[in-house]
Amino acid sequence: MIESTELSGDITMKILMIHAWNEKEKAYRGHFSGMLSYPSMTLAVLYSLVPEGLYERIDTVDENSQRVNYDSVHYDLVMISFETSSALTGYKHCDEFRKRGSYVAVGGYHPTAMREEALTHADTVIAGPAENSVPAFLRDFANGCPKQFYRDYNVCMADHPIPAREITTKKHTLGIPAVIADRGCFNNCKYCSMRTMWRSDPRPVEGVIEELRGIKSRNVIFYDPNFFGKREYAMKLMEAMKPLKKLWACNATADFGYDHELMAAAYESGCRGVLIGLESMNTSSLNDADKRFRQSDKYKEIIDNIHSHGMAVNGCFVLGFDSDTEEELLALPERVDALGLDCCRFAVLTPYPGTRLYRELDSAGRIISRQWDRYNQKTAVFAPANMTAERLDEIHRDVWRRAFTWRRIFRRMRVSPWRHRWYVFILLGANIGFKFLGNGKKAK
Repeated sequence: MIESTELSGDITMKILMIHAWNEKEKAYRGHFSGMLSYPSMTLAVLYSLVPEGLYERIDTVDENSQRVNYDSVHYDLVMISFETSSALTGYKHCDEFRKRGSYVAVGGYHPTAMREEALTHADTVIAGPAENSVPAFLRDFANGCPKQFYRDYNVCMADHPIPAREITTKKHTLGIPAVIADRGCFNNCKYCSMRTMWRSDPRPVEGVIEELRGIKSRNVIFYDPNFFGKREYAMKLMEAMKPLKKLWACNATADFGYDHELMAAAYESGCRGVLIGLESMNTSSLNDADKRFRQSDKYKEIIDNIHSHGMAVNGCFVLGFDSDTEEELLALPERVDALGLDCCRFAVLTPYPGTRLYRELDSAGRIISRQWDRYNQKTAVFAPANMTAERLDEIHRDVWRRAFTWRRIFRRMRVSPWRHRWYVFILLGANIGFKFLGNGKKAK
């Protein structure tokens, strides 16, 4: 928690913080979800931003593994964070708690992009980064003068708090702590909602190292959308990480696979895996998306280069760009085999509110659904150029199923640079988890 200030209001109030989850999405709550899910940082960060001594009781609920109870306690203030796919569930919580006399504030990607809509369900919208806006709102609320809207564009990541991980649940997750060094990205992919929330602003290296020293686990994952995006910063951070002897994974862009000095430094500092948004094997589709790296014919070389430095690669693909054809999409499992990826993921192109893609498709009249729980990356909510929305959904399911046959999973284990290391079991678990996720296995 941060330092408090003098207040005129009542400090005996109770707060509930909720990270909402699409109530129709059960897949990540299944028996295999612990093989592919990481703990959310949302509640841990929000909790750490509450001015010390300001409220009597602060409860948290992460709906990925917990349930919201409307009547167990009367909360003076309920704060709810949600993305687009969980917006309907978030709004349901807003309405129920307001019926019971609670003041409701919302934040996250969807309220940031859809402020007016969110205000039909909530009393306050807190948009964008929370570091300054949340403490300001909480002080205003305690003093009886909350505003309807908060957004601070001048947030500095030097002020990013060390998350209160002790209040988060590890149920249904791998239990590997997450860390953020730079939550923004200077790329401008058409479908990405990152820029609606954050700008690229790396934390001081010393602050990241201090946080890492306080984490007992040897394994960590960086949630940065592009860990190596600012090369000089990444090199400095990785050099400082070496004495900690942590094993870590992160997100990267494809061009990382051409920088041998950077890859060597990553491995020496403990990096053992990267997730790369390859997105498509079709160069025209990469152009459609405004990807910075658009040479799909170089993917095999890039993956081989990363493997030569001892790191595994999880490649992510998006289906439904205007240049995509049925034949090309259906060939993805075989083409992924040829790339030699250690793991893979497939998503249906989703035009999230606030993105350039959403604005373009909306202006063209191609958005066919604004039922937000369908914005789940596996359901087409727009009219594709070369097939029907229903056919795109079918192809997505078929590609996922064929990419995760047992034969393909065990082949990936045999060729992985992890095959002689104990952490190959993490990789195996992720592949098995995705197999059952794609097959629609649900929690009992």
